[in-house]
Amino acid sequence: MRRQRGQMLTAIAGILLLGAFALAFFWVPPAAEFQRLYGNGHIAKIVFVHVPLAIVSFIAFVVAAGFGVAYLRTRRLLWDALGAATIEVAWLYAVLATVTGAWFARLAWGAWWNWDPRQTTMFMVLLTYTAYLLVRGAVDEERRASVSAVYAILGAGASLMLYWVVPYLPAIQQVSLHPSGIIARGGLDASYRSVLLLSTLGMGLLFVQLVRLRATLELAERRLIVASR
Repeated sequence: MRRQRGQMLTAIAGILLLGAFALAFFWVPPAAEFQRLYGNGHIAKIVFVHVPLAIVSFIAFVVAAGFGVAYLRTRRLLWDALGAATIEVAWLYAVLATVTGAWFARLAWGAWWNWDPRQTTMFMVLLTYTAYLLVRGAVDEERRASVSAVYAILGAGASLMLYWVVPYLPAIQQVSLHPSGIIARGGLDASYRSVLLLSTLGMGLLFVQLVRLRATLELAERRLIVASR
């Protein structure tokens, strides 16, 4: 049954993502606002990959904090495995969001990286959770789950600040070149919003399946360690 659910999740995610990318290539027109600002309306289509990766990664970091709370309350290793798997996959999504953001920067601003506030805050998120992965690997097995849970909770607070508070401070927005304002004020038409929704759903379902697989592997590794003692 678990395998069937996993196969169904993978299939639905694949259909949604293939549909979203096909619509992006063959149906969604170049964005007029991006054409005016950057001379290329097609680069707006990067939002179909970049934005879902960023959104899903943020939600996942918050969910991982919830798993951390659940572990501290119950001490069940299932919650620790789910929390660790969630952060690992969310870290990968955040890396891909950073890479696609750098690609947009190259096309729009002529440089892969220019320390725009959005790029900087995303880099800080990556540093935060890279530290989590390093700490989790360095702490002894007896304390690993507890330390990871506390870190996940604190990391969610940092993520909230870096994703949704700092980039929207008035002083930051004045110097940022990031086109989030264009998207927020409706600078992209209904076709973009529809395809973005499909892509986000697909990325989210794929994320869930990847976490399920990673958590299953984590629990299997622990059973082997216990059995070998």
